[in-house]
Amino acid sequence: MGKDQSRSRPEYKKMTIAVDLDGTLAEYNGWEGNNIIGAPVPAMFFRVQRWIEEGEEVVIFTARADCIEAMVPIRRWLIYHGLGDLRITNIKEKGFQEIYDDRAFRVERNTGCIEETDWG
Repeated sequence: MGKDQSRSRPEYKKMTIAVDLDGTLAEYNGWEGNNIIGAPVPAMFFRVQRWIEEGEEVVIFTARADCIEAMVPIRRWLIYHGLGDLRITNIKEKGFQEIYDDRAFRVERNTGCIEETDWG
């Protein structure tokens, strides 16, 4: 058989996925204070659970994180709902491969053109 033909496939590189809290992972109907976080949004919640089970790194990417007083309620919400002690930030990091947010528009790289979507 000559050279070793049993090459192992390349090691899987885990993704870092940023998920917004209000309006994306949790229901949001307007600001009610740091201690008020809505119920989980089922479709996104189950998606995040699956990513965690698959070993992806999920980061909560929320404007709430600009206030130290908001961190405890966010962490408490995540743990209460079984997502664990995920990292929380309000800083867009270059390591984010994907960002999920209810306010963002997808822009075609290097053109400034807004990409067409199925949802409008």
